[in-house]
Amino acid sequence: MKPLITPSQMRAMEQRYFAETGTPSIDLMERAARCLNVAIARHYKLERRVYFACGPGGNGGDGYACARMYAKIGGRCALFSAAPPKTPDAIANRERALAMGIPELAPDADVPAPEIWVDALYGTGLSRAPEGPAASLIRRMNADRRMGAKLVAVDIPSGLNGMTGAAFDPCVEADLTVTFQFEKTGHALADGLDRCGEIEVEDIGIPESFFPEAMARLMEPADVAALLPRKPRNAHKGSNGHALIVAGSVGMAGAASLCARSALRSGVGLVTVACPASIVPIVQTLAPCAMAIPLPEAGGAIAPEAVEVLKPALAGKHALACGCGLSRRAAPGVLKLLLESGIPALFDADGLNLIAADDALRGLLRPHHLITPHPGEAARLLNRPVADPLADALALSGLGCQALLKGATTVIPVDGVPWLSASGCAGMAKGGSGDVLTGLAVGLMAQCAAPGTSLTGAALAKCAAAASEIHGRAGELAQAKLGVRGMCASDLVDALPEAMNSYA
Repeated sequence: MKPLITPSQMRAMEQRYFAETGTPSIDLMERAARCLNVAIARHYKLERRVYFACGPGGNGGDGYACARMYAKIGGRCALFSAAPPKTPDAIANRERALAMGIPELAPDADVPAPEIWVDALYGTGLSRAPEGPAASLIRRMNADRRMGAKLVAVDIPSGLNGMTGAAFDPCVEADLTVTFQFEKTGHALADGLDRCGEIEVEDIGIPESFFPEAMARLMEPADVAALLPRKPRNAHKGSNGHALIVAGSVGMAGAASLCARSALRSGVGLVTVACPASIVPIVQTLAPCAMAIPLPEAGGAIAPEAVEVLKPALAGKHALACGCGLSRRAAPGVLKLLLESGIPALFDADGLNLIAADDALRGLLRPHHLITPHPGEAARLLNRPVADPLADALALSGLGCQALLKGATTVIPVDGVPWLSASGCAGMAKGGSGDVLTGLAVGLMAQCAAPGTSLTGAALAKCAAAASEIHGRAGELAQAKLGVRGMCASDLVDALPEAMNSYA
């Protein structure tokens, strides 16, 4: 897994390093600038004209120092200062750059666009939208990029939140981001996925003994392979797990069917769908390899009388999922039964909305339960707005269960450490994609629990993380075949076998 550091962790690590080693902070700035200079020279021809847009803090100091080094090896460059430097290191490096004769131009100077812009305006600690000359420089850099200039960001694109990946307005759109020691959480979340371009992590010489103990982790393909349940040659359907899916309502039979089809593609031995009686024919037509249990219904949704039908259906099930297409009209007593069953259980969609609306149901969440909300559902569960994916995912797990917070990058806390799953693509932004994830996850859960092991806590969270990565990989494969606009959720199901084979 790739470690990711938050801005506050990075600051604390640097301050501890300075205090315990006696290293001057400007020395670390010089190392960062050298790495940046080498990266620019490696990616682009030296004879190209480079403009350095520098802010008032440490990020600007990196830019001033890099400009000096670039000029020293024969590069043509100029400085654009958004504001006078405020830190001693930035002040010193600006003076060194000017002493070399590097021109410093006004932010609105009428000069030709460069071949390369270096964005050294703001670092990872930015907490509000850029204003004034800095905002004008960001817009200028982006406009020049659209006309063919390359844009290199120092540590993080200016205007991007280094913690959450949320882009302020304006925000730099980089071709290359050169960051130091570790990739930052903001690079891998939300708008960071689109604004950073290629990311290069440069080692600036901080020893491992100073690294934070609990950093977020970005999942990589090798991590998924290690999490998938093994398949012995003498396996049979009973040993591969039995998943129960409680889902569907009139008008939402497709959600239950997508979930069932996805579970069947996970490698699970048996899948049973419990749904309103009137949609059983639809579900069995769309997912003929799944069994079905017709449930009493009222107003097209699962009725209270379904509780007595479901009680015997829980026997022999290794994992269950509830929520896909359920509707908020479904009987809350069904949720209570499933929460109290002791079976590893996943709750999604309207299953989550019913839990969020009932404090008694929310109080039944346990470590063998997994919730998989999108941000809107997360806000209802937490009774507050959500904006920081890492903190929000940890808060969701604080409800007493395991949590998977959906997004362009999904966040799954594992023993209190956020795991990030960034596989996936824009083509997955279609109705039904979450139902496919639920089916895949409950199928993997049933397989992991089938041998009689206890699927709870970190083991359940890891199962969810593997499902998220495979789900995203299936989306990438479907989009490559069908395009970002033409694919739909059922194409994710069709791509699951190839996605899982890619981790074998």
